[in-house]
Amino acid sequence: MKQEEILANARMYSQQKQAVERELEKLMVSLMELNNSIATIKGLEEREGLVPIGGGAFVKAKLEGEKVLVPIGSGYTKEYSIKDASEEVSKRIELTEKAVKRMRDELSKVDKEMAKLEQEFRKIQQG
Repeated sequence: MKQEEILANARMYSQQKQAVERELEKLMVSLMELNNSIATIKGLEEREGLVPIGGGAFVKAKLEGEKVLVPIGSGYTKEYSIKDASEEVSKRIELTEKAVKRMRDELSKVDKEMAKLEQEFRKIQQG
């Protein structure tokens, strides 16, 4: 492989790595939010919960009612019982954790390919 090809491939892998890292970051934020949701839902069973007040801060509150509104996409929400909401959010956590694992695996593959290119580049430079 020529030096120019190696550099072009390295740029491509670098861009791919950045895209995967951005996606991984989004998934981690989502996972954090889902974990906060499940903690709040479990608090509902005890009739208290955490209410977001902005900036990642929460206030503890006594709650009334037996229903939870869970986002289902495109700005829509669905009303669930506390038990069903807990199950739904737990499923989402599981799916998000699987997606995180896939992204980390993808990141590892890209890193390995970049390391191979670096070795080839060094060999060419050493002649």
